[in-house]
Amino acid sequence: MRFIVSPSTDVYYNLAAEAHFLHHTNENLFLFWQSESAVVCGKHQNLCAEINYAACQALGIKAARRVSGGGTVYHDLGNLNFAFIQDLGTTLDKAVNYKRFLEPIRIALASLGIESTYSERDDLLYKGLKFSGNAQHIFQQQKRVLHHGTLLLNANIHNLGAALKTSGSYQDKAVKSNQSAVTNLADHHPQLANISQTIHHLSNALIPLLNATISAIQPEENQAIIALQQEKFSQDHWILGYSPNYKHHREFEFQGTSYLLDMEVTKGIITQFSLHDVNHTPIWTNACEQVIQQPLSPNTFAKAFANTPLSSPQDHLHFF
Repeated sequence: MRFIVSPSTDVYYNLAAEAHFLHHTNENLFLFWQSESAVVCGKHQNLCAEINYAACQALGIKAARRVSGGGTVYHDLGNLNFAFIQDLGTTLDKAVNYKRFLEPIRIALASLGIESTYSERDDLLYKGLKFSGNAQHIFQQQKRVLHHGTLLLNANIHNLGAALKTSGSYQDKAVKSNQSAVTNLADHHPQLANISQTIHHLSNALIPLLNATISAIQPEENQAIIALQQEKFSQDHWILGYSPNYKHHREFEFQGTSYLLDMEVTKGIITQFSLHDVNHTPIWTNACEQVIQQPLSPNTFAKAFANTPLSSPQDHLHFF
């Protein structure tokens, strides 16, 4: 098994790296990675219903989507992500097995004096509080599995709460996140706040457990990962457009006046969009018509509303 610590802190690069190693290699590997502030939703989630898009933009938190299911998680440099990517063998029976991958993590943490337990959903808990959320994706054609999870070490819990606090109502059939009380392990074990040192100690514990060999991302692998990052993982058609069909209604305030928004999105395309004042009178109708049959994207609203009072990128955040 290859043991890799990613050289990048770009969330899109690292999600692309997971997907590349899953789909385009036949090697078993373990990956540690970190990212600058980001919220990452599951493949089958409605991203806009899971995150506060405006708060994320204001706080410099990137929005992202991964290839596995499950709920939305918050990342920053105080969070350590891990991924197992490996063959399942000859059968897909009982392929989804979280403890198979979490037990080495739990043992490695125990070697640092951190005793953890499993939740009913197979998250890892410290004294009853969640510090590790996990998800899996099965690549059925090649009988390979991606299991990845988070380790909250010293993350910004305030930003986590702000990023995941949504507004407005959404009607959809998307997978919903399960909210849990969380904790940073460094709040209980202050030495873990030094993330690079923690990665070093956990790596030393995990390498013999996994019978792994320290490795690096090779130049040709890096080239393929960057291409996947640019073509898919950093693009609105994946991040926003892959959300299941939904209807969205919200009230927002602009320049001291309240407005009502109604929007429908089908396969990433805006199929209905209207704005009304408090008297239910349609407003900015020309701009509203221009976004219909266009992809859900900041660029769509920037073009349509360029000649209205809602002309700035900050104003368009009311629509997400």
